[in-house]
Amino acid sequence: MMFRFGSRALRVAIVFAVAVGGAGCGASSGAADADFRAGLPLWEGRARDVFDDSIEPAAVGLSLETSSPRSDPALRERAQTADIVARVRVQTVTVESSGADTRYHLGVQVGVPPLRRPKLPDTTLDLVIRPESPAHGVAKAFDTRLSGRTFIAFVSRFAGRDGEPVFHFHLSADTPEVAAAVHDAVALGELEGT
Repeated sequence: MMFRFGSRALRVAIVFAVAVGGAGCGASSGAADADFRAGLPLWEGRARDVFDDSIEPAAVGLSLETSSPRSDPALRERAQTADIVARVRVQTVTVESSGADTRYHLGVQVGVPPLRRPKLPDTTLDLVIRPESPAHGVAKAFDTRLSGRTFIAFVSRFAGRDGEPVFHFHLSADTPEVAAAVHDAVALGELEGT
């Protein structure tokens, strides 16, 4: 037997099922954590650590330390879960000021070929650096001098406060060592089936 519901009735039924299903569970599921309006995960918990809106100091020549990219505890997770893992070139840097609040918009071009098959078709992205972002100090110091720089980017979409998709990211140095670590992490993920 088949039942037909109008779209409003179907949405109400789904919300009710999620609410009832979630009430009986001690741990939340990925579906329960997703923003219902956008169908995207919320940027919270572990996602904030992995896609931390930061630019590594070594990526802009601010660090003399030469630690191995393989020692980054989040690199493997970033490489395996990001929507886009690729070399990017900063095409534009736009500064948006409102009182003491300064935001930087990096218009980046996604390089081809990507370092992992992308989950999004986007070839240009607008990465926003907010005052609370770890990358804000780097953006403030370099400002428009970020234009033309290349990075290895890990970018994922999350549900924004208004339900619109927003990108969160981590930018690493564009070096053969980082690329090799990403390649190994992606290959390991494919072997594990993630």
